[in-house]
Amino acid sequence: MGLEIRRRLFVPRFSRFHWTVVAGATVECLVFVAGGGFSLWWWSPDSGRIDPSGFILIELSAFALFALGAGFGLGAFLLSLQWVEVRWVGVGSHLVASTLAAWGAILLGENELQASPASVGYWLPWMAFALAAALIAMGVGALVSLFVPVRHEIAR
Repeated sequence: MGLEIRRRLFVPRFSRFHWTVVAGATVECLVFVAGGGFSLWWWSPDSGRIDPSGFILIELSAFALFALGAGFGLGAFLLSLQWVEVRWVGVGSHLVASTLAAWGAILLGENELQASPASVGYWLPWMAFALAAALIAMGVGALVSLFVPVRHEIAR
């Protein structure tokens, strides 16, 4: 009886796909945290690139990037654990962060459609849409990684 309960609570973590998803979520976490830190450094009022009164918007956007990085990091940490219930929470955290980040990338791409390519800071719209597609694919991969060990368990 005790072994059966243990099998339900603990799912084997030796799937390459599962660890690929954990590594991808970790990379997403690092990229978003680095993006937030870079924007704070690049647009600091001391650099002369921005008016100090407009720096509050840079701080808010960096805070949003840090929050998304924390969501991806929490998802990666919880996905690396072996309890199924904790992995569900990790996938939920990752999916929320993926949804918000993809939504932001899509909005960025839509705003760039109306901008002139000769303007400063122009970002090609297809790059924003490709970023959103990659974020959605990682979110789907995190969700699918929950069911891969279960399928192996049923196949035995």
